[in-house]
Amino acid sequence: MKVEYTGRQIEITPAIKRFTEDHLRKIRKILGEMIEVHVILTVEKYRHIAEINLKSRTFKINGIEETHDMYTSINAVLEKIERQALKHKGKKIAKKRKPGSGLPAVISSFAVEPTRGNSETPRVIKSRSFAAKPMTVEEAVQEVTSSRSEFIVFRNAESERVSVVYRRKDGNFGLIEP
Repeated sequence: MKVEYTGRQIEITPAIKRFTEDHLRKIRKILGEMIEVHVILTVEKYRHIAEINLKSRTFKINGIEETHDMYTSINAVLEKIERQALKHKGKKIAKKRKPGSGLPAVISSFAVEPTRGNSETPRVIKSRSFAAKPMTVEEAVQEVTSSRSEFIVFRNAESERVSVVYRRKDGNFGLIEP
């Protein structure tokens, strides 16, 4: 774990570092891994501001607190970070426990082949309908980046065909056209 300190109008003392790192160990136990932690401490007249930015390979957690005392600010921001870490860990565990979350539904529906002894045909479990808005591919990519959804169904303004832009695991975007 790499911890970087920045002091604005304050000198970072070993006591402040020790206090912060003791609390960060508790957060590290919750998350398991932390790549980088940036602690920014600022003093402006009577305001003591503590900001912590925590980065991992898969997520980022940020917190800011302002009080009349630096140790109180650090403690408050670390409690806020701890709550966010517990929330993240809960989501991660819930996602693992969700049945079938590892396999995409589209792939699993095509992989099911009825056997000769079984005359049942595969059935649709879940169905959604989307309003295909006319837009360009660039506008669709911008819509996916600004929203939390992984894909968008739209009518391509150039070809007048229904298309899908989706977010890939490597961070890029894919386009599906019929």
